[in-house]
Amino acid sequence: MADERSAGVDEVLRQSPVFAHAHLRMNASALAGGALSRKTREFVLLAANLNATHVNTDAAREHMRRARAAGASDDELREVIQCASLVGIHAVIVGLEPLQHLVPTDLSRDLTPGESELKRAFEERRRYWSAHWEQLLRLDSDYFSAVLDFSAAPAESGALSALDREYVYIAFDCSPTHMFEPGLELHMRTALELGASSADLLSVLKLVSSIGFEAAIAGYELLAGPGTGDNLANE
Repeated sequence: MADERSAGVDEVLRQSPVFAHAHLRMNASALAGGALSRKTREFVLLAANLNATHVNTDAAREHMRRARAAGASDDELREVIQCASLVGIHAVIVGLEPLQHLVPTDLSRDLTPGESELKRAFEERRRYWSAHWEQLLRLDSDYFSAVLDFSAAPAESGALSALDREYVYIAFDCSPTHMFEPGLELHMRTALELGASSADLLSVLKLVSSIGFEAAIAGYELLAGPGTGDNLANE
């Protein structure tokens, strides 16, 4: 989340103070609302800035620094990083629905003993199940098994609390660069079961909304730099 101390925000303030101050007010409101700890807020912002659909290393570095200042351990930060790395799996999940429409998979047949064991292991390690995984299991049980090991690995480190882990999942599922609604609802439901309030979940959404301002930071820096204006017209 950008703030007054960011050189990028300073440039937007210089060129468009009304617009920049409106953003800073929105950020201040997002930070003030809800009961999330400072450390949890930084985990959320780290995940939003680090996952593969966004990858802002400068912002991630700053939120990592702030998380450490709030008491985060390197083990906790590693788990946030690992959780953010899971976003690539959604390429398969999103693609399964249109694939089922075009080339239907028989989901009515009994699972083989090997498939049944994999389903049991998934439910035990991930603590949920969905039709998406049912289809993938029947299409490619070897890949399903590999996905299970990969997706379960971060939580098995035990560094993050179960609730903070859900907030991290929500952060990249609701990101404007990703917007993965099936996962978002699932992890919101799990967070509520773990004791989160609706205000806590809204806080996560508000925090992640801040990454949209990075378009202004990047664009205004380009506008103020060489290669723009009359120089650009002559290139």
